[in-house]
Amino acid sequence: MKKSVLTGPDNYFSLYDHCYTDTDKPIIIQGAYKLNNNGHDEMIIGEGSWIGTHCAIIGDVHIGKHCVVAANSVVTKDIPDYCVVAGAPAKIIKKYDFETKEWIRNK
Repeated sequence: MKKSVLTGPDNYFSLYDHCYTDTDKPIIIQGAYKLNNNGHDEMIIGEGSWIGTHCAIIGDVHIGKHCVVAANSVVTKDIPDYCVVAGAPAKIIKKYDFETKEWIRNK
């Protein structure tokens, strides 16, 4: 996490997922593997971003600077700078327009 990141309570951050290849064995003893769905080696939460309550940030995602992740969202893909995302999976719902200095709703 970069500086000045705000996170709400009860969030989940993980670079890993459980293996489940042998149905004769409990999942807990089958280990875990690193999620590499975005081509990065790490998870990055950009400077000045805000992660709302009860969010799941999963895999090697890069969340840009000054982003807002709405409560209860599930982030599995990269988010560009100055965006608001919401949902499961999270989708961009607003982007900041530097010309008008307003948040513009995504169509």
